[in-house]
Amino acid sequence: MGLGLAALTAVVAWFAFTLADEPVRWRDVGFAIVSPTEATATFDVFLYSEAGATCTVRALDVRYGEVGVATVEVDRADGAEQRVTATIRTTEEATSVTVQGCVAR
Repeated sequence: MGLGLAALTAVVAWFAFTLADEPVRWRDVGFAIVSPTEATATFDVFLYSEAGATCTVRALDVRYGEVGVATVEVDRADGAEQRVTATIRTTEEATSVTVQGCVAR
């Protein structure tokens, strides 16, 4: 039991250390299907360096096929923590919208 607890503690510490070293993180907040050809995504961006970020947002259909994608530029001058809403044009009606990822620029 003690060995398992030590292993669990080591794994959690490793994840925490790895995430702490990331220059940018994001968190999905929500989405809305505006019409069969448009959706919006709201997400939080956390910047941990002086650089801005570029985020990719994907709209998916009921079969998890990509029906739209948008690239969003997040400027560091607007703050280290930002709530962003992006509009995505879609080729057919989306059923979900998520942030695929953000990278520091």
